[in-house]
Amino acid sequence: MKTGFASIGAGLFGKWHAMAYSRHPMVDFRAVCDLDGDRARQLAETYGAAHHTTNLDDILSDPGIKAVSVATPDHAHRDVAVRCAEAGKHLLVEKPLATNVEDAEAIVAAAEANGVLLMTDFHNRANPPMVAARNAVLAGEIGKPAYIYTRLSNTVAVPQDMLKWSGHSSALWFLGSHMVDVVSWIIGDQPKSVYVVSRSGILNELGINAPDFHVATVEYHNGAVGVFEHAWILPRTYNSVKDLKVELLGSKGAINIDGSHNRMLELYTSEKGMFQDMVVPPFGPHLTGFILDAVAHFIESVINGKELLATGRDGLANTRIISAMIEAADKGVRVEL
Repeated sequence: MKTGFASIGAGLFGKWHAMAYSRHPMVDFRAVCDLDGDRARQLAETYGAAHHTTNLDDILSDPGIKAVSVATPDHAHRDVAVRCAEAGKHLLVEKPLATNVEDAEAIVAAAEANGVLLMTDFHNRANPPMVAARNAVLAGEIGKPAYIYTRLSNTVAVPQDMLKWSGHSSALWFLGSHMVDVVSWIIGDQPKSVYVVSRSGILNELGINAPDFHVATVEYHNGAVGVFEHAWILPRTYNSVKDLKVELLGSKGAINIDGSHNRMLELYTSEKGMFQDMVVPPFGPHLTGFILDAVAHFIESVINGKELLATGRDGLANTRIISAMIEAADKGVRVEL
């Protein structure tokens, strides 16, 4: 017996959700919803959804739809997610959960009040080198985490061409939300204060109302310090649309992750040094690719009760941290969390 799922939003990430639903053997992919009717139709036809619509009410009124993905633009999650929760639909909401704390709180409150699952789609928690890094930290292989450096940036093609709504977001929301979450997940700790520098101008000249970059210094409760770099101004000629690096130094060793080139993960301890070009996927053979695996994880949470990969409250905490980073950048001061 298959379970009904629907995808709301047929843009950049909506296609990944649709692809996952179309491939999963336990899913009845019932509908795609988007304000652009042609885009909804094209995605439904491509991935075999039974229906397509521009009207959210069609999703809410279908008793066969038990769960939905909310893959609308970063700033447009609240109304859709709250209405779906009130209709009793389980929710997978793209990261960031919301771009302000009030909206994130409203989504979490609606899910909890209506007894539905709410997973924030932090799919880097299913990214093999990130999972390997977390396992190494949990096993004590590098000792106590002391310093973390991470960057995740995009070429200018992302805000200029791929995201028509980039002026409502930023590299910090779109990319930094990933890395802030996954670093806390890897080291098992949360930030206590942030200090951030940001600059604008390059994107403004291109007609995009978004900062060029953010550089954040983050202190954690256990004493670790992290530096986060997130930019939307890599040149179009860059050899990948993204540049993803993580370096984690501990009391007994270090971890290096290259998420955008060939050497994916390096691990150095006092006893050994190693690197792998490929890391075994953490959850077994699902749909090939960690973005799809995260959706598969949600499917199995809905159908089989599997523990969520990242909860709504994880998403709320992340929104609070990113909001504090923006406040720190705007005011030029350290902000306590």
